[in-house]
Amino acid sequence: MSIYLNSDKAYENFKCLYGSRYYVDKSFIIEKLNELINTSDRYICITRPRRFGKSSVADMLGAYYSKAVDSKELFDKLNISSCDGYEENLNKYNVINISFNEIPDEMDTYEDYIGMVKNSIKKDISDNYPGINIDDFYNISTMLRATNEKFIFIFDEWDYIFNSNLFEEHQNDFLEFLRNLLKDQPYVALAYMTGVLPIKKYSSGSALNMF
Repeated sequence: MSIYLNSDKAYENFKCLYGSRYYVDKSFIIEKLNELINTSDRYICITRPRRFGKSSVADMLGAYYSKAVDSKELFDKLNISSCDGYEENLNKYNVINISFNEIPDEMDTYEDYIGMVKNSIKKDISDNYPGINIDDFYNISTMLRATNEKFIFIFDEWDYIFNSNLFEEHQNDFLEFLRNLLKDQPYVALAYMTGVLPIKKYSSGSALNMF
């Protein structure tokens, strides 16, 4: 079962949220994002304080875009169903969905943490694309390019290690990891990240200037 690529976790989370008595329909945001797919403006970063519902929106997007689930019955009841491009983009994409605040207790070093993330993505790609062997590629980007497909990236709390003062000596390495994975890559249909503070707070150079 995939951990990050085409997982059903976001769908299950959003389904529970939709069933709650206090659910508020924010699905119109999907219409705006659909317009940005495969354009030069496809890099989006939403910054808000914690408890502002960023993770809930990230789960909604994962549930809507992922080709691993069938969420039509759910989204047919939401505002987005009346918008242009609704069915055209519904459950049509490979989605890589990572919550960077989910750090296992045994991950004591940055190498352990980022190694887990990288290896999990590689394994997910290999599992979803049997013709792609992990040993034949030196990084995630080359594996993704080899699929000749488009991917949507949803990164929740991308700046968690900064806000929690984790792995301080490796924070530039983390920015470089994101840059290599996302910047100017032909497989990126959309990159949607959430964080607490603006990207320029952490990236003073050009590492993530596409957002």
